Amino acid sequence: MPAPLELIGKEFDRLFVVGKKIVPKGKRNRIYWVCECDCGNTVEVRADSLTRKLVRSCGCLKKEQDRVNLTANHSHKMSKTRIYHIWQQMKRRCNNPSEKSYERYGGRGIRVCEMWEKDFESFLEWSLTNGYDENKSIDRINNDGNYEPSNCRWATNKEQSRNRRSNRIVRHKNHFITMVELSETLNINYHTLHSRYSRGDRGSRLTRPLETPQRKI
Repeated sequence: MPAPLELIGKEFDRLFVVGKKIVPKGKRNRIYWVCECDCGNTVEVRADSLTRKLVRSCGCLKKEQDRVNLTANHSHKMSKTRIYHIWQQMKRRCNNPSEKSYERYGGRGIRVCEMWEKDFESFLEWSLTNGYDENKSIDRINNDGNYEPSNCRWATNKEQSRNRRSNRIVRHKNHFITMVELSETLNINYHTLHSRYSRGDRGSRLTRPLETPQRKI
């Protein structure tokens, strides 16, 4: 009879054999080898599964490969969600010259950071921990900066309108604010302020109260 295998102390891919367990089964005992996985889990494996490389980890290796495959093939369950569409659109407007909005993004040198460019999961994780919801869109804090964690936020349409490049910055009481904010602060219609500004009104002329029509007697 061949000598019984002794596997304690041997490595098989991510598994390191640390012990042996004998399980009675009918007239013959079945031997399982107790293995520690590189990830920290412990698993019991038959000798032939180890020597023939049918089992190479506690299961973590397959999970990691599944994640890589899902991301590479875009077949994960997120592919039809709003946030996945936002991620795809963000990359298109920075990378695809055929995209209608490319000139305002990639054409100006704006890029998506490498971490988000290659991995939707990292973009998703950042989004869920930084205020994402169905009523917000991604917004770059510095309009000349890239799409990256330090320069992005999830903002409402109102918040985004204040951050547009076209939104004028005006001086009011020794502070610089957007014309949208000035309109809300003074309760003066935005278009009225914009019209005054275009005519050259500044300071008190820009922010003067609206005249109340005199009632005829």
